[in-house]
Amino acid sequence: MRYRLLATPTGWFALIDDEGRLRTTWVESADDEELDGAERDESMYEELAGRIIAYFGGAPMDFNDVPTPGGPPFFRRCWEACRRIPPGETRTYAELAAMAGGGNAAARAAGQAMRNNRLPVIIPCHRVRGAGGRLGGFAGEDDPGSVAVDRKRWLLDHEITQTGAGAAALI
Repeated sequence: MRYRLLATPTGWFALIDDEGRLRTTWVESADDEELDGAERDESMYEELAGRIIAYFGGAPMDFNDVPTPGGPPFFRRCWEACRRIPPGETRTYAELAAMAGGGNAAARAAGQAMRNNRLPVIIPCHRVRGAGGRLGGFAGEDDPGSVAVDRKRWLLDHEITQTGAGAAALI
């Protein structure tokens, strides 16, 4: 396993190559347990790293060319549907489920798909919210004062600033 760290306004963002499979996540530092046993390699994913840095710097960016990871078929459809949500806009888990062909009753399954997203930012799960506009965090953390929820709010605010999208969905 190899990794590369990117300094972002929301903390250290890691690009991880796990036997040829890309994963992204936030870490506290290079000593984070998520990176145990991994070799730091600042030359890997050069082009993608530049695009992620540009995104955090305010450049309009999509990552639709990055392959969707493997997973259950409904999860993959949710991840693809999530990529179609325009920057600065949000959808509920029920709306995402419907976009993925699962209907509103599949909202919990859509939530599980977002919780299992191995590519945050690249698959923009920060654009998915709970019913009533509630923002959850990454990996299911939903404490309103958590770092995860703060990151999600920052990403949405950042996209709204860049695109001029309405903020009505943010509560």
